[in-house]
Order: sequence, then structure tokens, then C-alpha cells
Amino acid sequence: MSQLKSSVISAQEHLMLSPASPSTSLPSTDPTVSYWQSPPSHLADFRSSPALPSQASIVIIGSGITGVSIAHKLLQRDPSADILMLEARQACSGATGRNGGHCRPGRYLNFASDCAAYGQPQAIKLARFEEQTVRDVYALIKADHIDCDFRELETVDLFFDEKQWEAAILAVQMRAATLPSYEKGGLPSRMLHTAAEARELFQAPSAVGACSFGGATLSAYKLAIGILTMALQKGLNLHTNTPVLSIEQTPSKTNDQSHQWTINTPRGAVLAQTVILATNAYTPHLYPPLLRTIIPTRGQVSALRPGSLFSHSNIPTRSIGIYGRDSNDYMQSSRAGDVIMGGGRLIAPGKETPLLDDSTVHPEIATYLADAPLKHFGRLHWGEDAPEGRAVREWTGIMGYTVDGNPLVGEAEGQKGLWVCAGFNGHGMALAYRCAEALVGMVTGEDEEARGKWFPEVYRLGRV
Repeated sequence: MSQLKSSVISAQEHLMLSPASPSTSLPSTDPTVSYWQSPPSHLADFRSSPALPSQASIVIIGSGITGVSIAHKLLQRDPSADILMLEARQACSGATGRNGGHCRPGRYLNFASDCAAYGQPQAIKLARFEEQTVRDVYALIKADHIDCDFRELETVDLFFDEKQWEAAILAVQMRAATLPSYEKGGLPSRMLHTAAEARELFQAPSAVGACSFGGATLSAYKLAIGILTMALQKGLNLHTNTPVLSIEQTPSKTNDQSHQWTINTPRGAVLAQTVILATNAYTPHLYPPLLRTIIPTRGQVSALRPGSLFSHSNIPTRSIGIYGRDSNDYMQSSRAGDVIMGGGRLIAPGKETPLLDDSTVHPEIATYLADAPLKHFGRLHWGEDAPEGRAVREWTGIMGYTVDGNPLVGEAEGQKGLWVCAGFNGHGMALAYRCAEALVGMVTGEDEEARGKWFPEVYRLGRV
């Protein structure tokens, strides 16, 4: 579910759409089942021990890409670390296991606005951070042979609205003029395509332009499970189906000064020195000061049977972003050949925000997503529908948007030992892994000056 600040709905518009009493709750107990979660992993309901430990040095709450990456990186630094991971539902049951299967650096569309908002040096750091995050994820998958349906391929953003296309041209041109070439230590380039080129190369009859670059598709669910498996092998203590009801600072005790947090669950309480909230949209439930900063937003995705001609086109060879006046959508083809189509929330009256319910799908969005490939690529490239119908599976997931469109990483003010890594604005696959690296460096006291050279200041929790 990849949507950025430059999208049709801006972060500030999200803020205006938020209610007087912002939403906060635990994850729903009966969520829809995503394409990636069928069948579920053998770790879905895993618990490292029958009973919940009464204490741990570090407790990580959340088992999505952020939480498992933090655990993995902590254990890389200290294999003896005492780490407990708590998950409210099944392992990787949140947004990571419910997305559209994209891993690509899409923030280039923000380059002009980032320069205006933060200045050129910070805009460059933001661009480099995202590109490096994606490269790090690719390298991890290859180095550790994680089976996650990973495919490196060309990705293309198709534009169906002249105004958005003009903004994209400006962003790409500014980026190219500002950053050195990749060969000289810069970033991979973006290739702009005219309307005629977009229609011919990408088989989109009404496109007004396109931008192509390198990207990948994968099962983020399988990736997170793969990282989680490595962490478990190194000693991580995992307890699924263990929702955290609240966290509170523990009064100092002369005989137990090392434990300063109490984590309350229906299975008992846990004492910990350090608590890390890798809970994205659900973070305000445990840390209320972020109630008006993180806005829960529901994304919807459908797996569709391809039309009779679709596999004969070149469309399935790429991952695709779709930008139009009424669309901010994303599409790819799975390893099994199904079309994974996400987005559509712009047609809903409330734009699916603020919502924390992933137990149902929006019927009008489901219809929109089922029709979207035919709408954008035409009957000539789609062909006739499969006899069984288009929809294979439909599901939803909850994203955590922030009011300024940037993640929140750092220690909570005045709450020593409480850390947050959340707010990925539907773009976690290109942000979370390196944000986890930054957070782990902060938790373990690594050199701040060295981290400051690559970690964007506007991602720090302290700004809010």
C-alpha cells in the first residue's frame, strides 16, 4: 500500500479529515485474510513458551517488518540479548502482511516539495535514505536466501492527469539536476516517457506520461516471516495472540531498579527495561501523545484472475503505480499470475480515514479495483474475464499516516526506555528496514554523529 505525501490526498488533508476524537484501539479480532496469508505461516500462532515470561530486558510490540527488523538487528549486535516480542494477533498480521507486494523507491515524486519544505540538503538525504533502504532489503533477501517471491523488475508510474504529470516532470528534473549520477555515488535515474511512449511501451491507452525506474515485487509477509525465523533461531522469545492492553512506568524498587516498565496483557504482566513500539497505526493506543499525529487509514487490495489476453501483454512484467484525478493505485502480477490491484480509497466518502477496522472490505472499492485493470489498459490488453470471475481474494489493512508524511523514530520525550518506530504512510517497505537500523543504533547508544550523516532529521520522534 504505497501512498506518499505527493499523492492526491496530502498529509495535511488527512489531518483535516481526522475526527475531533481520534481513533485508537487494539487490532480487530477477526481481520480479513490477505492473499499472502493464505495459507498462513507455521509461525502464525507461535509461542516460544506456554507461559508468558514475567520479565525481559527488551520488549518489542509488533511483529511486522519494523518489529522483526529491530529484533534481527539487535540480535546481530548482541546474540545474547534478552528480547521478548508481543503480537496482538497472528505473526505479521498487520499492514506488512496485507500490502500490495511492492518494494520500490517512490519518494522521487516528493523531491521538489521536499526541497521547498526542508531545504535541498535534507531533500537529498531523504532521497538517499529511501534508495538505500530498498537496496538493503534486496541485499538481505539475497544474502540470507529468504524465500519471499522476490523479483527485481522495471517499475513504472503511469499518469492519467496532466497536472500530476507536470509535477512529476518537475520533481524528476530537479532531482537529476541536484544529485550526482549513480556512477559517481548518486542515485539511480528516473526515465520520463511522453504520452505516446507511455501508451506504446506500457500499453496504457489514455496515459499522459510515465516514469520508469528499478524496483521489485515480493511477499512482504514471507519476508517478515523469514526475518522472524532468523531472529527466533538467535533466541528471540515470540508470543503471538498476546495483545498489549497498556504500558506504564514502574515505580522504582530498591531490589529491582533495572525494570522500569510494566507491559499489561490478558495473559499477565511483563517487566522490562526497554519497550519498543513497532505498532504503526496502532501506536496511539499505547502512547496517547501521538493520537493527533498518527492517523489510521485503511487500504484495500484485491487479487484478480487475469483476463484472457493479459498474460500475453507486457503489463505483467512490471510493477505499476497509477496516478489520476480519482486514483492513486498500484498493481503487479504475483508469481502465480494473479493481478494484485490496490488502492481505490479516494472514491470512498471518508477516504477510508480514520479507520482501524480491517475485518471488512468496502464494497464500492472492491468493484473499483476489479474494474481498474480493464479501465486503465483496455479490453485489447485484458481480453475476456475468466469463467470463475475476476476476484480471487479481497482484503484490507491499516496504514499509519502522519500529519507531515514522515515516519516517527526515537525515544519518547520524558519516557526513558520507551521507543517508537512507526508512521510509515503506506510506504513501509521502502522505509522501515533502515528506520529500524536507526532506532537500534539509538537504543544501543551508537555514535549519534555518524547516524546523523544518513538518518533524516525530519524522521525523528522529537519533532512532534
